[in-house]
Parts: sequence; C-alpha cells; structure tokens
Amino acid sequence: MPYVVCAEELEGNWVAHVPDLPGCYSKHKEREAAISGAPKAVDSYVEWSNSHGFRISGLSGPMIVAEVARSWIYEQDYEVNAFFASDRPPLTEGEIKELEKILHATRQDLETELEEISDEAATTELPGEKWSIMGVLDHVASAEQWYLDRMGLALSTSELPADPRARLIKVRDHTLATLPALAARRGVATLSGETWSARKVMRRALWHERDHTQHIRKIKQRL
Repeated sequence: MPYVVCAEELEGNWVAHVPDLPGCYSKHKEREAAISGAPKAVDSYVEWSNSHGFRISGLSGPMIVAEVARSWIYEQDYEVNAFFASDRPPLTEGEIKELEKILHATRQDLETELEEISDEAATTELPGEKWSIMGVLDHVASAEQWYLDRMGLALSTSELPADPRARLIKVRDHTLATLPALAARRGVATLSGETWSARKVMRRALWHERDHTQHIRKIKQRL
C-alpha cells in the first residue's frame, strides 16, 4: 500500500509530514529535499517507536505526495500554515491511546537532552541562535499551549508557571488530560486566517517538540 506525504512551507523551511505516523517528518530548506527525505524519516520513526517500547507498523509501497502548501502572511506578520485534507478527520479513541504513548516518548527524548545541563549552560545565548536552551523550552511550552488555544482548550495564562521547565510539565499534563476533549472536537476552527482541527493540533505539537529536541541537541554541541 502506498503512503501519503504532505509538505508545507513553514518558518523558512519545508516540512514533509507523514500523516499516518504522528510526529514523523522530514525537514529541509529545499522542498524536494524535504520530500525525498520522507522514506528515511519513516524508517527512523519506526526504529524510534520500537526503542520507546511501542510498535508502529511500517509503511511500505510507493510514497504519494498528496499536498504541497506554501505559507502566506495574514495581516502583516502572522504566518498562516497548511491545513491538509488529512488534518480534517476527527481523532478516534484508539488514536488517543496511541497519541498518549507518542507524547510521552517525545517528552522523554526532550528530557534526555536536558540531563546534566547546568543552569549556566541552559541560559547561555549563542551567536546565531534565537534562544538559549531555556528559551527553547519556554517556546515549546508556549507553542503547545497556543495550539490547544486554537481549539478553545488551553490553560488560562494565570495557571502557567513562570519557570520554563515547570511550564513544560504543566502544559503537557494538561494536553494529556485534554486529549478526550480534543477528540470530541469534530469540526474545524479558523482564526487569523488559519484553519485548525484536533488532528492538526496534534500534528503540530508533536512535530514541534521533536524538531526543537533536535535543536537543543545542536545547541549543546556548541556549548
């Protein structure tokens, strides 16, 4: 059976998502390079899931590029990102259980990268980097909170701890607790010109955490 790949322009890069494998993606500055990297990303994802103790069936057969979408700017500075056909179906009860495992695995990877990092190293700002490691953590937590807000399910800002590590934990705990409510959101929402669904929220949250886990690894190599 062929498997689907959906590519989007996002923050100056191209990201090729594999919708059947939540959080599986290939990223590159060039569109074709991102797409051609998808088969390797699938193989790596299957190995990764096995290493975390849960099995994802591998995808075989040819790759079909179903959609390719460019970003566009809404009202001066808001980048509107893709809403794919694969983002539209509601989440199922079985998928909720799978997503719980994947969310735990992506967070475990992130926490592993933070081991043995001193407070000084975590707050060091390097030339060419937008954030320190602590800044990246704050960004990941804030983004996940914002994704949930697109569906009206975010925590109130008064509940968010100021410390980025504590905020990460608080937001992720809320995400896990909110999965049934997220699955109950059967429709879509359009805010600032961008369309969202429960499935898109999960696609973006998982991609974002995995991408910034790699980002932190690269920062560590420069410290």
